[in-house]
Amino acid sequence: MGKGAPLLRLEGVSKCYGATVAVDALSLDIPHNEFFALLGPSGCGKTSLMRLIAGFETPDKGRVFLDGLDITDLPPHLRPVNMMFQSYALFPHMSVAKNIAFGLRQEGRTRKEIFARVEDMLRLVQLPGLGDRRPDQLSGGQRQRVALGRALVKRPKLLLLDEPLAALDRKLRHETQFELMQAQRETGTSFVVVTHDQDEAMVMAHRMAVMRAGQIVQIGSPREIYEEPTSRHVAGFVGETNFFEGRVIQYMPGGVVLETSKGLRLESFCRDHPVIGTRVTISVRPENMRLSAPGILSSNGGIGEIVDHVFREGMSSFRIRLETGDIVHLRQNQGEGVLSFDRGMRVFVSFAPEHARALVR
Repeated sequence: MGKGAPLLRLEGVSKCYGATVAVDALSLDIPHNEFFALLGPSGCGKTSLMRLIAGFETPDKGRVFLDGLDITDLPPHLRPVNMMFQSYALFPHMSVAKNIAFGLRQEGRTRKEIFARVEDMLRLVQLPGLGDRRPDQLSGGQRQRVALGRALVKRPKLLLLDEPLAALDRKLRHETQFELMQAQRETGTSFVVVTHDQDEAMVMAHRMAVMRAGQIVQIGSPREIYEEPTSRHVAGFVGETNFFEGRVIQYMPGGVVLETSKGLRLESFCRDHPVIGTRVTISVRPENMRLSAPGILSSNGGIGEIVDHVFREGMSSFRIRLETGDIVHLRQNQGEGVLSFDRGMRVFVSFAPEHARALVR
């Protein structure tokens, strides 16, 4: 993955709707055989970017290349790109098999080839033997798989997925994430999923791009973006985190010492080298915060009171109000001695400097 020329290349692509800049001079490479996610809040430009790739919109500036060919001005039906819509858009009067075969029939493929490809797709999307059913005889998850089979049966070089799991319940979403990952591996088709759901992107994507105001603000693997955010926006959007704001008062090896407006002195790892007095934000993930009895004081933290303690998916989650008034979120495994802590108790909350990130932006 990632060797040689990219499958998709966007060079300085821009798109405006009146005075609104939807995509702003954006460049991006996506290699062959990659599951890629465009992640961001509503209005960040991710859907507009997907429509530019699909050919439903033409960029005001910039070029779009697919497998080395300039497809900027090609209409959607001439691009080796397919799209799976959030609504699935299945034909209700057609059987599952006919829905999947629709694009092949439009291309004039032989009956033998259509039958063989449809059977392959039914196997791939785990619907063998259901080809004769209509969409209204299927569950929501099964309809989603029919839509996936229809999108892949023409063997596109690139598949675009627009919020593909939004209509499914939580448990089914989790199951379908792995089905999409398996389909991508088996076909070798590059998938680009557009979503505002960070968990969805974190689970499925090899790489992801976080978008804001029509631009990509950070791109990398899910682990890189979660553990090494480059800005406060990314740290706050991808996963839960705790923020501490203040000014740099001194340096330490590999990081800085920050003093907040409420008197906390905190040490943090920092990739940059901000000058003394620079305002920075420290980001600490809840699982990197630690609890101890208030009499056992250590550096890099403060005293507070447990406001809430809940059990969720094998983890104890705490909400703690520090004496400074800051609210801190903390999450730890049940086996880490947290059972002795409960709501109303006074505790000391701290973190190791190497588990925090001081962000200048």
